[in-house]
Amino acid sequence: MTSENPRPRPLPLRQLAAALIFTLTLSTSVPAAGEPESGSLASEAGTGVGAMLVTLVYSPLKLAYAASGLVLSGLTWMWTGGDSYVARRLARQAVGGDYVVTPSHLEQKPGQTFAFSGDY
Repeated sequence: MTSENPRPRPLPLRQLAAALIFTLTLSTSVPAAGEPESGSLASEAGTGVGAMLVTLVYSPLKLAYAASGLVLSGLTWMWTGGDSYVARRLARQAVGGDYVVTPSHLEQKPGQTFAFSGDY
């Protein structure tokens, strides 16, 4: 007597991903145009986590951009025969700006810069 006890089959990855996306879509709410933003703890936490995740990608790219800008600035200084004005402009543009994404970046508040935009 062999009794077959079928094991429950695991859900395929596609079904699991679809269920997760569906749940996340239903759980997020967008305020109507006329309603003021509530600023609940959950939305602030979500914005903070989003900023952290974006920073994990953005910061290394920004550092690579800044480092390459410094190298090019030094080469520009040499190619122009020691013209510091041109080299300084290039270095400031590459190195300036924010290296960390904050929740205010994601909320698109004014005053956030990703590259230097001031006077040279």
